Amino acid sequence: MEFFRNAGIAKRIVISTLLVLALPIVIFLYVNWMGREVNFKVLFFLSNIFFFVGLASSWFIALSITRPIDRIRAKLAVFIEKRIPQSINDSAEDELSELSQDFNRLFSLWNNELGAIVRKQRARGEETVKIAAAQSQIEAQLMLTRSCLQVAQRLNVSFDFQSNLKTILDEGVKTLNVQWASILLINRESLEMTVACVRGVEQSLLDDLAEDQYPSIKLKPTEGLAGLVIKEGVPIIANKGFRDPRFKTFSEFPSRSEKIASILCAPIKTSDGTVLGVMNFQNRINPPLFRNEDLPYTLDLCTLAALVVERNRLYQHLFTDETTGLLSHRVWRSYVQEEAARAARYSQPLAIVILDIDRYQSLIETSSAEFAMKVSSDIGATVQKALRDTDVGSRAKDRYYVMLPNTDAAGAIYFVGRVKESVEKQSFEYNGSPLGITLSAGVASFPESGPDPRNLIVNARTALDQAKSDGRNRAAVFGSQIESPLNKLSPE
Repeated sequence: MEFFRNAGIAKRIVISTLLVLALPIVIFLYVNWMGREVNFKVLFFLSNIFFFVGLASSWFIALSITRPIDRIRAKLAVFIEKRIPQSINDSAEDELSELSQDFNRLFSLWNNELGAIVRKQRARGEETVKIAAAQSQIEAQLMLTRSCLQVAQRLNVSFDFQSNLKTILDEGVKTLNVQWASILLINRESLEMTVACVRGVEQSLLDDLAEDQYPSIKLKPTEGLAGLVIKEGVPIIANKGFRDPRFKTFSEFPSRSEKIASILCAPIKTSDGTVLGVMNFQNRINPPLFRNEDLPYTLDLCTLAALVVERNRLYQHLFTDETTGLLSHRVWRSYVQEEAARAARYSQPLAIVILDIDRYQSLIETSSAEFAMKVSSDIGATVQKALRDTDVGSRAKDRYYVMLPNTDAAGAIYFVGRVKESVEKQSFEYNGSPLGITLSAGVASFPESGPDPRNLIVNARTALDQAKSDGRNRAAVFGSQIESPLNKLSPE
């Protein structure tokens, strides 16, 4: 069939027609040349032969045209229905073959254009994904930066060391979505780490640690994850938790070690690179593992913690008495204002104690001002030793002011008793003559002494005046008719 398609359609039709017409003419000329007569039967037979020859040639010519057209239409139908261009195979040399080649070129152009569009869309999609990822990363970074700024803003409104550490850890626990976090500060002389603060979203995990009464951990410089962080000065991620071979179980926390599934430990460093301690984040909740992306934010929190530690040291150096360790009275009053507001807000007990050296002016007159100042400093140091970590004391001339958070009147009386006992055990001599030094104390507590904790200083001063008017060497509680057992101590 393809043999007929080696010529053009018009040429095939013309040649076929000429051949069909020429055949009877040649036959009739041959018969006449041979001189033979042709009857009706012969003519009828030859006419039928000529008819079938013409019909057969027309049929072959028609097929040589319709079959290529059908192939083209089939490929076009697939393209229209499925938008899938398929190559039309046609090795002939007629107009339909050229039409097939034109369709092939058209399909090729379609594929090229479609490929270009797909590549552009893919590139646009990849660019969109990159933009979305970059935007997501920027938003995450903004969130972390905002978190650090919020922490820094809160640190500026309070100079309380514990409160500032809690602020940092609370924000870190919330932002990193961990179960709990802790800050451990190192004492390079004793090579011990002190748990400065522990915070968490699951308080049940921290029940074995009384708040602000954390133990010290005996730690060698290269021992455990914290020791490695202190030695190297770089953070460590241990997503195997207590199963990590570098992990060390401390006897101070035996029940908590196996609860650590993952941990991020980062150094708290000063601007000159000195490592002050470590900040730990345990058990990432979602996602369940710590990632390298968590390190910059953690290091920022460590920087804020280092600023708090350094500021606290500078604060203590600038505003504390070097000989006693007590705060200046102005700073002490600011602490009292903060703690009074907290006590009123959360209905927590708060006590103020004012201690006074009995007959201090007479002591100056009978000895010397220098000796009296030494006595005052020694007693101040005794008061400082009796304070808990949460207590705050100050000295103003011959008086000592002490704030006792979460302490009622009975606890304040117990504190006064310890101070008086320590002072009376000390020996004070001037020119070889022993001197008996006694103290009077005024105590006011919230809520026993009144509904407003802001009046505690005034009420404690009133109670002190009462104790001195009753004979000194005793303690009086504002608003209480019960005689303090301290009043039964040895007389002056």
